[in-house]
Amino acid sequence: MQREATGNGGRVALAVCIALTFGYFTFISAQPAFVTTDYEYLWRAARLWSSGVDPYAVKPRAAWLHLWPLFDPLFYPLPAVIVVGLFSGWSLGTSQVVFVTLATGFLAWRLTERALWPLLIFLTPSFWMAAFLGQWSPWLTIAMLVPSAGFFLACKPTLGLACFFYRPTWRGAASCAAIGLLSLALMPSWPWEWLDNLSWVQRHPPAILTPGGWLLALAAIRWRQREARLLLAMACVPQLLFFADQLPLFLVARTRREAVLFTAAGAVVGVIWVARHFMRYAAVQLTGPYVMLGCYLPALWIVLRRPNIAWEPI
Repeated sequence: MQREATGNGGRVALAVCIALTFGYFTFISAQPAFVTTDYEYLWRAARLWSSGVDPYAVKPRAAWLHLWPLFDPLFYPLPAVIVVGLFSGWSLGTSQVVFVTLATGFLAWRLTERALWPLLIFLTPSFWMAAFLGQWSPWLTIAMLVPSAGFFLACKPTLGLACFFYRPTWRGAASCAAIGLLSLALMPSWPWEWLDNLSWVQRHPPAILTPGGWLLALAAIRWRQREARLLLAMACVPQLLFFADQLPLFLVARTRREAVLFTAAGAVVGVIWVARHFMRYAAVQLTGPYVMLGCYLPALWIVLRRPNIAWEPI
C-alpha cells in the first residue's frame, strides 16, 4: 500500500474534525430524555459501583427503579464498568459524548497512518449506529490495530474474542489479562454475577445461525487470511444484529476499492433500513437480514475473491 501524502499536523486536524462531528451527532441524537442507549447501562453501573452498590445485583424491577430505571440488568463485564468509570463523574449526555468523541478521534488518527481511504469507515451504518448507542465497537476496532489497547477487548468479551483473531499478539493478550486481574482484585464475585445476568439476554444470535448465515462458513476456505479468520470468528459469536457490533468487519478491506464497495453496500442497505424500520417498535428484531446484506455478505465476497495467502493489516 502506498502512503498518501499527509503530515501529522493534517492527520491531527482531520481526526479532530471527524471526532467533533460524531461527538455532536451523539449529543443531538442520544439525548437521555428521548432514548435509552447501551451506554446508559454502563454509566449507571459505574456510578452505582463507585457509590458502593453492586451493579450486578440491581434488576429492572419496581423495588430498584430509583437506582436502575432500565429494561435489562447489567450485561457488561466489570472491565467495561472500570473503563466507563473514568467518565462517570459527568452527566450521562456529556459522558457519552466524550466516550464517542475520544473513540472516533483515536480511530481516525490510527486509520490515517498509511492512507486516507480507511476513513470510509465513518460513512458506514455500523459507525453511525455505534455512535448513537455509545457502543464498544469503535474501541474494539482500535484494539485490533493497536495491540497495547487490547484491554478494550475485555470490555465486550464475545466480540473481543472474535476481534483478537484478526491480530493475535502477546501484548494484546497481556493487556486483556491485566484489566481482568484488576477487575477480580476489585470485585472477586463479578464473573458469577455477570454470568447469572446473561441468562436475561435475548436476540443475540451468532450470525452464522441466522437465515442464510451458513454461507459465512465459506470464509474457512480462505483461512490463511487474517480477514477471513476475523469474519468467521465474528459470525460465530453472539451479537446484536443491529449494525453497531459489526463495525470491525470494515477491516476486511485491504484497498480503497474494497473499502468503497463495503461502505457503499452498507450505506444502501442502511438507508433502506432507516426508511422502512427505524421508527418501528420491533426495529431490532427486523434488522438481522439488513446486517447480513450490508455487512456480512460484502465482507464475505471481498474475502473469497482473494487468493488464500496471508497479508499484513493496515
